[in-house]
Amino acid sequence: MENDLSCALELRRKGRLIESNQVIMELLQLDSHNASLHYQRAVGLDILGQEIESIPYYVKAIELGLPNDELEYAFVGLGTIYRSHGRFLESKALFELSISIFPGKEQMKVFYAMALYNLGEYRKAMEYLIDVLSWTTTNKDILKHYRAITYLGHRLDSSSDEIVQLTKGSKKINQSEKSIVEKVSDGLKNVSIGGFHTCEASEYDDYYLYFNDPDFETRKSALAEFTVMLGNWHSKCSFPFTPQHERKYDGYFAPYEPSHELNNYVEAFVLHHEQIKQDFPIMFRYIVRFLLKIEEEYQIPYELKFPEVNGRLFSTLRKDVLIPNRYLLNKIKDFNMFLKEAGIPEIY
Repeated sequence: MENDLSCALELRRKGRLIESNQVIMELLQLDSHNASLHYQRAVGLDILGQEIESIPYYVKAIELGLPNDELEYAFVGLGTIYRSHGRFLESKALFELSISIFPGKEQMKVFYAMALYNLGEYRKAMEYLIDVLSWTTTNKDILKHYRAITYLGHRLDSSSDEIVQLTKGSKKINQSEKSIVEKVSDGLKNVSIGGFHTCEASEYDDYYLYFNDPDFETRKSALAEFTVMLGNWHSKCSFPFTPQHERKYDGYFAPYEPSHELNNYVEAFVLHHEQIKQDFPIMFRYIVRFLLKIEEEYQIPYELKFPEVNGRLFSTLRKDVLIPNRYLLNKIKDFNMFLKEAGIPEIY
């Protein structure tokens, strides 16, 4: 049976479509519960433009249970035929099913958006297309406006005043008289549970001012906070360093409250990196790793992401710190060693 199917598919590849379809039909008569044969019969008819005739074979193939590689194509084939023949609700339902089964297959969302368009659900269609664009693009001009595109793309019917008002005043920063050590100790106490995916943030302070503090414990705490901030950013758990022009889109719009400015932290890190490397080698390795990985994985240089920052600062960061220490990417130690060096209690 497998050899016969292979022959049928080889005939198709050679352009002998009618012969191929005939062989598959004969195989189906012998094995009517074979999902893959129903699928190949549907594909053969589809190629010949006999879309309506292919529908029941696609449906049966899906019902019988296809392997994932064939199921993916079956959803696309059947869903697009439904849509092109005005069966929009069936197309929508099928692509909703396909998205639930293949959440990482972004093409399903694009086809789904087309069905939504045909049903007059224009806003929802746009939202899906914007999400797919923003998640999959490698275009740096789009990536540098990622936050604005995604935020506004889900508020297509809102005015500018409404968008700002959605987030305005939702977070207040009230600085206490606690020491740096106390603030970091309180904020990072759960890091040992969730790692760098822990979204707890320490009370606001200008921690970069303490990277060279004469008190060892203060210096250690400030570096621990910076390391965790970068770890949260890298894991997409939180975004402590939001570019100034994007802050009205980050859900915590408070223009008159102090914010963490990346350039301050980078400048202090570059200035004191040799002493930091000597005193806190584990945290230094993590900081270097995160600064390298964030830029590489987001696929956009810091200069484009943070246009308010003098680009020479990032060039200096790469030249003096990141590139010479890139070898440390392969020397990241156990996470518990970071906790020990940072003074964060382990929780078992």
